[in-house]
Amino acid sequence: MRIVKALLVCVLVLALGSCGQYMLREARAQSTYDNAELGQSEQIVLEKLGLPDEVLECGEHLWWNGDQANPPKNNGECKKWVRYNFFLHAFAFGYSREGKLVSRYVYRSE
Repeated sequence: MRIVKALLVCVLVLALGSCGQYMLREARAQSTYDNAELGQSEQIVLEKLGLPDEVLECGEHLWWNGDQANPPKNNGECKKWVRYNFFLHAFAFGYSREGKLVSRYVYRSE
């Protein structure tokens, strides 16, 4: 019976630790997104969040404050789109050829 209790406690501790780590990573990503500034170096985001989950090509628009009515066109300013994925949403950052932040977007699951 002691072994079963010990195993249950271990499973509970691991589950809570895993959830806590996930929540901290997500909060760090939200903070990095909220405090991002145009022209900021890609290195700043990498230092805070580590390597992204996905690296993609940029789309045809430059996003900054969510779903804008008429977002500016991407006329070649944005070259690399990186995503940090989470369960219900993802944070994305777009960078110029020089590694400067030119776009950001948060994907939300509805």
